[in-house]
Amino acid sequence: MATETITEIPPARGVWIFAEHRGNRITKGSLELLSLGRRLAHELQVELSALLIGDHLGHLPDELIRYGADVVFRIEDPALERYTTQPYHRVVCDLIRAKKPEIVLFNCSDIGMDLAPRVACELKTGLSAHCVDLKIDRDKRQLLQICPYFDYVATIVTDARPQMATVQPGITLLPERDDTRQGKTVRVKFEIDPGDVKIIAVEAREEEDTEKIEDAEVIVAVGRGVKDLQPVHRLTSIIKGVIGATQPITDAGLLSPGRMIGQTGKVVQPKLYIACGISGAGQHIVGMQNSGTIVAINTDAKAPIFRVADYGIVGDASKIIPALISCLTD
Repeated sequence: MATETITEIPPARGVWIFAEHRGNRITKGSLELLSLGRRLAHELQVELSALLIGDHLGHLPDELIRYGADVVFRIEDPALERYTTQPYHRVVCDLIRAKKPEIVLFNCSDIGMDLAPRVACELKTGLSAHCVDLKIDRDKRQLLQICPYFDYVATIVTDARPQMATVQPGITLLPERDDTRQGKTVRVKFEIDPGDVKIIAVEAREEEDTEKIEDAEVIVAVGRGVKDLQPVHRLTSIIKGVIGATQPITDAGLLSPGRMIGQTGKVVQPKLYIACGISGAGQHIVGMQNSGTIVAINTDAKAPIFRVADYGIVGDASKIIPALISCLTD
């Protein structure tokens, strides 16, 4: 009689982040993921690994280690120089199957939001999108994924492994760089199947609107209650700020999508945030609630924006803004 040996499948262990890079630099969002992942890995008492894909990666693995990674999986190939969905998807899925991490985190970036759901679908696991916080239930080794849902905040758990999430930028502080920190870089050989390369990226261009709203210390944001943007631009210039927007404004083409603040836009933490004609839907509040000082201008005294505001002005923004300009310039 033949004897069959059954090998127990090892449990999933470890926290991974997908590290993005542009212009030979790790993106700010990926550094934030290292900070968040470091905390989760400490609570679970496991290693924090970074998955780095591209070509001619140079010093980038060392940078990831200095900012908190214990292990960097380094995959290089000319076909991976610029992000394209199919080959990156193949690499990430195959590595997760081979190494079995218990948590994998992505940025809420164009790349992360394209790649993460495809990976989750193939691996038949869950994915929580636009998370604004992550916590650990240590008894169950469960990732608690905190996500906004309309005007509520939901805590989501996933029974399958790996537990996957895309994380909003700006929800955690950047990690401190430690040039003495030691880690391990693992070069992963990966043969690219020509059939996986269906699109070839030949050029990358920055958006014309390059003003980084997420780095601004002063933001003047406008909603549908503002009909004329000219006074807003003037006020923003006087106080040396950056103009932001809600989704109705960007959908109407009045400002670029890169200026949208909220759950599906940018998360900002300026020292001063002035909300003009913004009612304060939950989707927007998520993107600005951690600002230093919040000033709200709205005609509706019961608007939700006043719940998070430090100072509120009940009135028409089209009249209030010129009055502010007059006070600042007299």
